[in-house]
Amino acid sequence: MRRPSLFVVLLGVTFSILLSVGLASDIQLIPPPLDMACQFEEAEVRKEQPLFPLDAPPPRSGGIGSGAQESLTAFDWDQLSPRVGFGLTGSSDAENWARRLGAGWYLDWGVQRRYPEQHPEYWQMVRLARGCVAPSREGIRWLAAHYPGNVWIIGNEPDNRWQDNIIPEEYARVYHDLYYLIKNVDSTAFVAVGGVTQATSLRLEYLDRVLIAYQALYDEPMPVDWWTLHGFVLREEADAWGAGIPAGFIEERSGQLYQKAETGSVEIFKEQVITFRGWMTERGYRDKPLAITEFGILVDPIYGFTPNVVAEYLLETFIWLGEAKDEQIGYPDDENHLVQRWAWFSLYDPLYPTSNLANLKADALTEIGQAFREYSIAHRP
Repeated sequence: MRRPSLFVVLLGVTFSILLSVGLASDIQLIPPPLDMACQFEEAEVRKEQPLFPLDAPPPRSGGIGSGAQESLTAFDWDQLSPRVGFGLTGSSDAENWARRLGAGWYLDWGVQRRYPEQHPEYWQMVRLARGCVAPSREGIRWLAAHYPGNVWIIGNEPDNRWQDNIIPEEYARVYHDLYYLIKNVDSTAFVAVGGVTQATSLRLEYLDRVLIAYQALYDEPMPVDWWTLHGFVLREEADAWGAGIPAGFIEERSGQLYQKAETGSVEIFKEQVITFRGWMTERGYRDKPLAITEFGILVDPIYGFTPNVVAEYLLETFIWLGEAKDEQIGYPDDENHLVQRWAWFSLYDPLYPTSNLANLKADALTEIGQAFREYSIAHRP
C-alpha cells in the first residue's frame, strides 16, 4: 500500500487547521438567539388589546401642529436633533418616523444589531425579571462584541410591578454582572441604569438601596456611564391605578398620591427632574449625563387630556428640557444642562394611546406628533 508523501500529510493538516479556524470564525458571526424570554405582567395585559384602538386623529385644522400632512418634508439625517427621541413599541419603520419627526434617537425596549453611527441612533436595553435576563448573557456578549460603542440600558422600570419588578438588592447584583460582561468585550460601550418610573421619594429610596447594596457587595461605588429616568406623574398606592409600590418595599402601602388630573402637570414634571439631578449630585454622580427615556401622559383623554392639551404639554416640557440649566447640579460637560436627552412615550402604543405621535392606519402624524416636529424644526442642530 502506497503511503502519502510528507508534503501531502502536511497539506492535509494545514487544511484541517484552516478549516477549523474558518468554522470557528463563522460561528462567531452567528448570533445566539436574541428574542425576549422574560415575562412581565404588562405583557399579559397587552395580549388583550386590539392592534388598532381608538387612534388619536390626525391634526384638526387650526390646532397645534395642524400643518398639512402631505406637505411634510423629511428631515435630512444631519438635521435630526441628537437630544430628542421617541419610544417605539411596535414594528414600525423607525427611520421613516424619525425623519418625519426630526428625532435623532429611539429605543424599543429590546436589542438590535445596530451600530451607534446609524441614523437614528438606537439605545440597547436588557430586560430583567426575577431570575431572568433577556436577551441571554451569551446574546449580550455577542452583540457588544460585534456592535461596539452602543449605549446599554440595564432594565426598564425595575421598581415597577408591571415591568421588570425586581428588588433593589437583586438589581445591584444583576447590574454588576452585566456592566462588567459588556465592558469586558467592549470597553467603548456606555452602560446606563434603568429608569425608575418617576423621581418620587419612594423611587429614590429604591435607588439608594441599589447603591448601598452594590457598595456592600463589591466594595466600590456603582459605576455608571448614563443615568436614565422616566418622567411620569402616577399615583403610588397599593392596589390602585398608577405606579404602585416599588419592588422590595413590603411595609409601605402608599407614597405620592397623585390624582389623574395631575398627570399632565408640567410643574410636577420639572420638580421631579430637578429633584433627580439633585439626588445624582448628592450621591456623587453630577459628572454623569441624564436621559429621560420615557415621559408623556398615560391616562385616558376623558380626564381632560385631549390631543391639543397633550401637544401643549409636549411643547412646554421639550422647551424646558432644552433650556433648563443649574450651576450647582447640572451636567458640567453640557453647559450645566439638567438633561442631555429625552424620549417621548411613544410613537404609537395601543395600550396607552393618549400620547401617540403617529396614527399608523392613516400613516400620518397626530397633533402631538406635529408638535414634536415643530419643536424639531425650531431647534435643528
